[in-house]
Amino acid sequence: MSNNDFFTVAYKVLSYLKWCYENGKSPDVDILNADTFNISKVQFGNTLKMLKDHGYIDGVSITRTLNGTLVIAISNASITVEGLQYLAENSMMKKAYNVLKEVKDWLPGF
Repeated sequence: MSNNDFFTVAYKVLSYLKWCYENGKSPDVDILNADTFNISKVQFGNTLKMLKDHGYIDGVSITRTLNGTLVIAISNASITVEGLQYLAENSMMKKAYNVLKEVKDWLPGF
């Protein structure tokens, strides 16, 4: 999995918004942007739209202008309960994967 695929970027966005929630901070547009994740503005906008459409984040506005430019407003972005659940479940899946990988390393024929 590359560092800029959807799931990696989504996990990082959700993790940052979780940190903001836990620390009583508003998202910083200098951090929550396409350049931070080394992706295009289009991919960043699409990622935020998918996260919003699936109920993982709220407070994000994504508008496409007549000339096709994306205007993304994230100053009110926040993680939802669904987003927190997504992070928790994927953290558990990663731990399970690491355990299975470790078991595979020391079990012959597995």
